[in-house]
Amino acid sequence: MKKILFASTALVATAGVAAADLTWSGSGRLGVVYTEDNTPNAQETYLDHRFRLTVNGVTETDGGVKFEGRIRWQADDSSDNGAGATGGAGAAGFAVSTGGFRVDVGHVSDVFDSGDVVSWGGNGVGYTGFLDQAANFEGFRKQGFGNGAADAQTIKGLYSISDFTVNASYTLNDRDIAGDDDSWQIGAGYNFGAHRIGAMYGDNGDAHASAGSQWAIGADGSFGDFSYTALVGDNDVTSDAGGDIMVGLSGAYAVSAAGTVTGFVSTGGASSNDTSYGIGYAHSLGGGVSLAAGVGSNSGGNTQADAGVTFSF
Repeated sequence: MKKILFASTALVATAGVAAADLTWSGSGRLGVVYTEDNTPNAQETYLDHRFRLTVNGVTETDGGVKFEGRIRWQADDSSDNGAGATGGAGAAGFAVSTGGFRVDVGHVSDVFDSGDVVSWGGNGVGYTGFLDQAANFEGFRKQGFGNGAADAQTIKGLYSISDFTVNASYTLNDRDIAGDDDSWQIGAGYNFGAHRIGAMYGDNGDAHASAGSQWAIGADGSFGDFSYTALVGDNDVTSDAGGDIMVGLSGAYAVSAAGTVTGFVSTGGASSNDTSYGIGYAHSLGGGVSLAAGVGSNSGGNTQADAGVTFSF
């Protein structure tokens, strides 16, 4: 990834600051997507593209306390197959860290979205990652970072010591919703060699669409050229609807120095769900550029597929 760094001499204006960097990075993708019985978009096959630009500012005090701020711009194709859609910048996120302790504040990921202790999606398929092991995981509240996510105010704390990590988050009430809409989440994970296990639990306010409790446990790791992820979870939303516990598995195998095959299966959730599954292949061309394609079936029983190129800079 290429970075543009502005010298600290241009950014540092106060005493007690040891170093400061401003980093620009981004990614793009372009390809073709197929979705059987696609609605509300009447076209089953259409062009897909995305451009993403992220700015990250970092400075560190003489005492070793690091302060970060981040913002992201993103533009995608529109739902009616137009070249332009709603884009622009998302809200800002901030972080303060020292040693094994870190606090994120603002437009930041909560415990379920962060990946700190559990890999949620695992190894997705296709150049867009259109399906993954969480394809059947419905009714969960996950606040993420990016201009496509809700601009919720979240505070998340994390502490890591040796191979053990614990985290907790609190998302403030959305003032546009009448009633209690806040949420809190906790998580813990443990690394042992090339493997990790983790668990998360959360509770959402009554006014939220995903009201009630939710939990998930997961494992991930690798054996040489093969990597795996596993996820099990449930929440009050799908339980009340007569749904089942959700289970997902995914794997990736490096068939060569440049090529990787991925696959997944996801089941459970709403009682009407089909089992989701898929397979994909990605080939690196070097320089942050990859060609990828995938095909699968979603929880509605419809076929999805894509093929395209991704690049990062």
